[in-house]
Amino acid sequence: MKTDNSLPENSLNFSSRESLLKANAELIENLQKRINVKRFRTQEGDSIRLGYIRALMQALKVQNEILKDTEIDELKQEIDEMKELIKCKSQV
Repeated sequence: MKTDNSLPENSLNFSSRESLLKANAELIENLQKRINVKRFRTQEGDSIRLGYIRALMQALKVQNEILKDTEIDELKQEIDEMKELIKCKSQV
């Protein structure tokens, strides 16, 4: 069984949660295609490929954490701006 190891170019841009979810969904789909066959047969290079899959999964997790931290920082900034606006309005 031949599997498609290529990812579309646009999935390599992990600048949003949607793109991370898309990459994860593609990874899951590729793995399911590989294992959901009548008779599973190991292929040369499977262990190496699994290592790269683990590395990709770890990179996706780290990128998600970075995005989450960025979103939290943006929310904190918005809250501070709103507090300042309320403070200014209450002084008038």
